[in-house]
Amino acid sequence: MLACRLIQRDLSSYLDGELPAARAARLEAHLRTCQRCREEIAALEGINDQIRAVSHDLQVSQDFDQRVLRAVGYYQVTRAQRQRKPLTKPLVVVALILLALLGMIRHFFSRTLPLPARAPVPAVSGLAPAASGATMPDRDRERRR
Repeated sequence: MLACRLIQRDLSSYLDGELPAARAARLEAHLRTCQRCREEIAALEGINDQIRAVSHDLQVSQDFDQRVLRAVGYYQVTRAQRQRKPLTKPLVVVALILLALLGMIRHFFSRTLPLPARAPVPAVSGLAPAASGATMPDRDRERRR
């Protein structure tokens, strides 16, 4: 079956005489052993014969193929493909700009803002204040005078 699918892919090219000699010989060897592929090529030959019979009487102008290709947009597509410039440089520039912007945003939001100034806290001595009515040590009394 796999061989038949590979052969059937080449049947039209074989009928048109476009297959290389080695592939044509392989196809002919397969056709000698495969009834299904012989029927397929016979059907294709019948279609080719009908097309030749009908087209034999047709007269086409010299520029027919160019007009058909132009009508289906062939020339516009191929011209656009030829004129397409690589986008590598602009994409790299855009990526670098985005990275720089992201870095600046990160820097802005990660910056520590200064805290508002607080009122100075009085120094606290290691001794507890004396209870009311209690006597102060001599040293403290002298200092207060």
